[in-house]
Amino acid sequence: MAEADALALLAIARRDLQAAQGMTDTTTFHEAVWGFQVQQTIEKALKAWLYLCGVEPPFTHDLVALLKLLQQAGIDIAPHRDLARFTDFAVQIRYDHQPDLQNLDRSSWNDRAEALLTFIEAMLPPPALQVY
Repeated sequence: MAEADALALLAIARRDLQAAQGMTDTTTFHEAVWGFQVQQTIEKALKAWLYLCGVEPPFTHDLVALLKLLQQAGIDIAPHRDLARFTDFAVQIRYDHQPDLQNLDRSSWNDRAEALLTFIEAMLPPPALQVY
C-alpha cells in the first residue's frame, strides 16, 4: 500500500513540476505562483519518500517538518535542506498580497525539484513484468 501511495504522490508531483517548468517567464508568472508549484512538487516528493521509509506522512505543508521526519527515519537530509526554503510559498507568500520577491533562479530550482523526484523514483522497485 505504501508503494502505491508513493507512486500516486510522485505522479502528482511530476504534474506540479511540469506546471512550475512552464512558469519560468518572470514577466508572466509571479514568483509566488511559480514558488507554490515548486513547493507542492517538493512536498509531495518528500511525502512519497516517507511512505517508502514506512512512515505515514502528516497533513502538513511544512517542508522542514517533513525533512525532520526523514532524518528521524535515518535518512541523510543534508543534500536536501535547501529545499525547505519553499515552505513559505505554501501559505505565507501565497496569501500575501505583496510578498517580498526572492528573485530565485527558476530554472535552477526547477532542476533541483526534478533531481529530488528522480532520486526518489530510483528507490522504487522496477515494475513487474506483465504476462499476456
